[in-house]
Amino acid sequence: MKRQNTKSEDAGRLRQKAELLLKKASKASTQFSEAETLKLIHELEVHQVELELQNEELAVAIATAQDAIELFDFAPSGYFTLSKEGDIIRLNITSANMLGKQRPTFLNSRLSLFVSDDTKPIFNQFLAQVFQSNIKEFCEVTLMVNDKSSLYVYLTGITTLNGEHCLVTLVDITQRKLAEQELIKAKESAEESDRLKTAFLQNMNHEIRTPMNAIMGFSNLLVKHLNNKTKLKQYSTIINDRCLDLLTTIDDVLDIAKIQSGQLTLYIEPCNIPAFFDDLSRFFKEHQKRINKQHIKLTLQSFCDQSNSIIETDKGKLEQIFIHLIDNAFKFTENGEIMVGCYLDVENNIVFYVSDTGIGIPYDKQSLIFEPFTQISQGNNRLYGGTGLGLSIVKGLVNLLKGNIWIESQPDKGSTFYLSFPFKKTETLQTNFLSTDVPDKYRFPNKTILIVEDEYYNMELLNIFLEDTGITVLHAKSGLDAIKIVINNEVDIVLMDIRMPDLDGYETTRQIKHHKPDLVIIAQTAFATSLDKQKALINGCNDYISKPIKQDILLSKLRYHLAKTNSPEKDHR
Repeated sequence: MKRQNTKSEDAGRLRQKAELLLKKASKASTQFSEAETLKLIHELEVHQVELELQNEELAVAIATAQDAIELFDFAPSGYFTLSKEGDIIRLNITSANMLGKQRPTFLNSRLSLFVSDDTKPIFNQFLAQVFQSNIKEFCEVTLMVNDKSSLYVYLTGITTLNGEHCLVTLVDITQRKLAEQELIKAKESAEESDRLKTAFLQNMNHEIRTPMNAIMGFSNLLVKHLNNKTKLKQYSTIINDRCLDLLTTIDDVLDIAKIQSGQLTLYIEPCNIPAFFDDLSRFFKEHQKRINKQHIKLTLQSFCDQSNSIIETDKGKLEQIFIHLIDNAFKFTENGEIMVGCYLDVENNIVFYVSDTGIGIPYDKQSLIFEPFTQISQGNNRLYGGTGLGLSIVKGLVNLLKGNIWIESQPDKGSTFYLSFPFKKTETLQTNFLSTDVPDKYRFPNKTILIVEDEYYNMELLNIFLEDTGITVLHAKSGLDAIKIVINNEVDIVLMDIRMPDLDGYETTRQIKHHKPDLVIIAQTAFATSLDKQKALINGCNDYISKPIKQDILLSKLRYHLAKTNSPEKDHR
């Protein structure tokens, strides 16, 4: 700036000198010789060139100053000049744009007015330190944009030479802060997931080892008390109950794995709701005896009229949902009652509910109970067993059936789970599998059964189940052996394993049916989902029983099918 002033002064003196020379030339033009006149003209031309050069320098200086102003106004960072009190003396357009207002509205306002309440103490300390020190100070604060959204900024401040003002640079770090927050959330989520999975594995270890301890312990005691029928019955009951607990744990783990991997498929069939509730009632009567909670009243009632009592759904998965919910209700209810029912709402959805008078669930925990590996109470002081997967399995199955699930609960007053599904009415009902009523006595003289099973101990177990029935038992360890035996012998019924070393059970069934289409084949397999049942039917099996096989269910199915082979209808055919 000083150099520019000096050049302006020089140009003024040259102009005055030129004007003076012109006056002299006009007054005494006759007094100068031709050489002097030429010299005068030359000096004037030199002065004119110097003036033109100085004008060009001045124009460049003005352009540079304008560029500097534009650079200041539209720099990527915001710039403020603040007083000691924090008043805004000057700011660039970038700063105004960041805060979402016109520049004039900021002048003489305090910058602290735009700082969020939680970071205002940080800003006040920053401003005080800027004026107290001769070095740059730094801080991070949050500015409020139009009193709504937040802007995370990094401030740099330093005082001017006279110490009356400070220059503050503002850099927008919102994207970086948001990214940091997302990383923190992801880290916390990963840590929480790891914590839950660790707790789940510890819990699974407990849930597996606890029944195994009883199974192994009482199995050893059986040998010592072979002559004591009372103890034999007691120990056998304990072993059986603990095996069921272990099976439930395994089923839960497999179910949640299938749900999370999207491997579950639907088998839609007619379902009679009153009959469905009757089946659940019979199942849980036995369950109450096993868990010693016969004093809790269980009520299952459909409020749908007769014309709406048959729906289309995946009956197996619906049954699985209710078993989890009702079992959960028994687990957390010590006194009172459990009520199960359904009704049609105004939007023509069928709504099921399971209500209990148990311990209830705190409101802040209700959103967590459907998450895998989550239990409301965890650790060694947990009062209730289980894997913590039941409700997440229920949630996955409800979603698969295109339904909704929600809960209403109060601590110490109980909980009600609601399930809502689009109502699909059907007029027909077909039963694909035999109901397992248990008669008192099973005798099958003059009948022959072929057991297709490649596992020795499974074969021995079936032999023991059938040893008092009078039935003739044949054995096959492979599919090819089974086909040969059926072709060369009179067989009344086949108990077919599915997984075998050569042909699987489905292919074996198809080939047997090719030779003897009326032969009854019952699939017996560890594949235990409703889809497996449907697959068995599609491939020609007449019935299905899942492992672990219960003796009474097996004998009931044999009695049913063998009775049909002796019916007049059968003989007529």
